[in-house]
Amino acid sequence: MLEDPILRPRRQFLRSCMGGLCVVIPLFQGGRQGAPLLAPGPAFAEIARQAGLDAFRDTCGSVAKDYLVETVGSGVALFDYNHDGLLDVLMVNGSTFRLLDNPRLPRTASRLFRNNGNGTFTDVTEQSGFLNDGWGMGVAVADFDNDGHPDVFITNFGPNRLFHNNGNGTFTDVTHDAGVEGGNWSTGCAWGDYDRDGRLDLYVARYVDFDRANIPRPGANSYCLYRGVPVACGPLGLPGLPDLLYHNEGGGKFREVSRETGVVDSDRAYGFSVVWCDFDNDGWPDIYVANDSMPNYLWHNKGNGTFEEIGMQAGCAVSGDGRAQSSMGIAVGDYDNDGWMDLLVTNFSEDYKTLYHNVRGQFDDVSYQAGLGTSTFKQLAWGTGFLDYDNDGWKDLFIANGHIYPQADQAGNHYLQNNQLFHNLRNGRFALLSDSQSGFTNALSSRGAAWGDLDNDGAVEIVVNNIGQPPFLYAPRKPGASWTRVKLAGTKSNRDALGARLKVTANGMVQTDEVRSGESYISSCDQRLHFGLGEARVIDRLEIRWPSGTTEIHEKLPVNRELTFREQ
Repeated sequence: MLEDPILRPRRQFLRSCMGGLCVVIPLFQGGRQGAPLLAPGPAFAEIARQAGLDAFRDTCGSVAKDYLVETVGSGVALFDYNHDGLLDVLMVNGSTFRLLDNPRLPRTASRLFRNNGNGTFTDVTEQSGFLNDGWGMGVAVADFDNDGHPDVFITNFGPNRLFHNNGNGTFTDVTHDAGVEGGNWSTGCAWGDYDRDGRLDLYVARYVDFDRANIPRPGANSYCLYRGVPVACGPLGLPGLPDLLYHNEGGGKFREVSRETGVVDSDRAYGFSVVWCDFDNDGWPDIYVANDSMPNYLWHNKGNGTFEEIGMQAGCAVSGDGRAQSSMGIAVGDYDNDGWMDLLVTNFSEDYKTLYHNVRGQFDDVSYQAGLGTSTFKQLAWGTGFLDYDNDGWKDLFIANGHIYPQADQAGNHYLQNNQLFHNLRNGRFALLSDSQSGFTNALSSRGAAWGDLDNDGAVEIVVNNIGQPPFLYAPRKPGASWTRVKLAGTKSNRDALGARLKVTANGMVQTDEVRSGESYISSCDQRLHFGLGEARVIDRLEIRWPSGTTEIHEKLPVNRELTFREQ
């Protein structure tokens, strides 16, 4: 049972309630109210067709979307599967009940696209042996066996799949031997080394205990209506599933350890996205989980192989006024460059998307103060990320939108919605760019999103999975500002250096980021860390805190190139 929000040990609870939801604080640029002044032309151009990604479609149930599983869509992963120095694209694909019910029909499958290095991609799914023909949901990429090759875990409505990268351009399904099948309906997933033993562990979020034979039909009760219109039922009114935590035992084997580590999802919350990050700067990776219609989880790593759930105490479980929100995606980043990793959580429509400012391990809901309240209220949001699209050293915010109900158009909203780009004003506030300024002019029902430098030119691309339509590939207009991209390789730590903390000092500015696998909405982004450097011509100092706990410092480094460091 949830305690009264007034009694919760929540920092500045009453001040957030009074100041956050009643007042919309205007944004200013150059002393005048309004959006920032930008150079002519959109920030991004949509080029999926030119790149050869437009043949893909995320299959997701029937057109009517009578069941919840048909509405939530799938993720995206960006990673270099063949070690040619270029990010490849994995589009996770769903399915339909018609296909599942009739094994004689051809299956849908997730698709792996190889980066050709000339702005185009080639579908290499068949020759790579990467065959996930289940109802795909989420994806997380990491080198779980430290052999130098990125492996892929995919969650499904049905058994999950772990694909081992053989190092020769092919994959082998090792799910059964690894012991990570899970079951029923898994969603978000992420890799992290919670005990810092150098082997990557795996958190799997799960959603509804879904039995189609026992699911009410649209309109059957109050949980099957949207603004009076009959729609797919749930998740409220349906049983949830506990999340799973797998410990990497070595030798390609995993053991489910949620109970012994204290990660006991006793509420059986409806889990969506998950991310590992050291939110209190104590050197141990914590786990944040976005839950639909229930309070979010923050599993604090106690440093002894166990966790405690502190979402309420830390102030990031519910909104500033104490409401559990319907949370989908998670953005992690230090948007105000104060050295503490902040959170943006995307939520259902008719609710704002929540920006949690990290104040020394405690969080304040600053959504309205930051200018994100009214501008995100009507949208139903999914994939999201803090990324510096103009390389000025301040992380901007991307949000992918799209309703779950095709019937939303009958109820005063829209099933197809535009994605959004918010410019960081460097004062704790963001300004929403118009569709023409962002380049996000086409409205679809977007879901998973991932970003990374696909052409290694120092500007970050964004790939978005859309239900029933081709994906978006947003190519940025090349900023004139400086940048650096950092790639780490662990030795004592896990090979991917997941959990490594970087501080980059240039031109009087200090930026902080952390290597992660799994974020946004059930997606996996480029693990190389990108930093915009503005007018800097040299990196004064780069500090790496490896997951093993060792620290190294480098000074007077060049800009506008990728820097690679191997743990000493």
